Amino acid sequence: MPFRPASARHLPLLQPVLEVGPLDPLPPWPVADVGPWLALSGALTAAEVGAAVARIAAYNHLDDSSPWPGGDDPLTAVLPVAAAGPEPGALVVPGGLRLADPATGARVDPGCCSDLNEWREWYGIPAGASPDLGHDPDPWVEHRPGGTIRVWADEQGGSWVDVPVDELTRLVDGVQVDLAGFLRALRSWAEDVVPAGADALVASLDRHLRVSGPAARARP
Repeated sequence: MPFRPASARHLPLLQPVLEVGPLDPLPPWPVADVGPWLALSGALTAAEVGAAVARIAAYNHLDDSSPWPGGDDPLTAVLPVAAAGPEPGALVVPGGLRLADPATGARVDPGCCSDLNEWREWYGIPAGASPDLGHDPDPWVEHRPGGTIRVWADEQGGSWVDVPVDELTRLVDGVQVDLAGFLRALRSWAEDVVPAGADALVASLDRHLRVSGPAARARP
């Protein structure tokens, strides 16, 4: 299950989400019909993990009409992701953090062109930072009096979600827990679908998502 703080019923929900569009052509493995957002956690089914891997691979290495490399060979199809270089930007994971208030139904999704790899930038918000949350719409962070962070769905207004500043770090820590769970689900999927590439695939996404290690307060 996705991470929930002990006082979750009083707090918004912060989740790592992947932007998942239609997959055409389909990859050489089963995928679930999901979207437009897929919350990443250890609770994903194998078909949902397959959809996540396909989306990341397609976003980084395919245009709208190119076939999957290797045809029907899953290992060849995932190798570009598994072999992505370590430098920032070598592998983009389209998505970000979704903030939702179950009590009001308000929700702030990542904007276009946001990168889930940047999730740790949320650790800087209590100190005054305003991370890039994407565009069209243009979500943004407002630092309000009284120790409240308000995250708006769009710079033109619209819905918003408030978070107590002293709880935000704990919520972002929960994102790391969810992403660690996703990597475990990914390993299980990879050992079944692409066993020869499982270690490299998991290590690549772990490196680019910056999951392992202590919950550092933003990129060094």
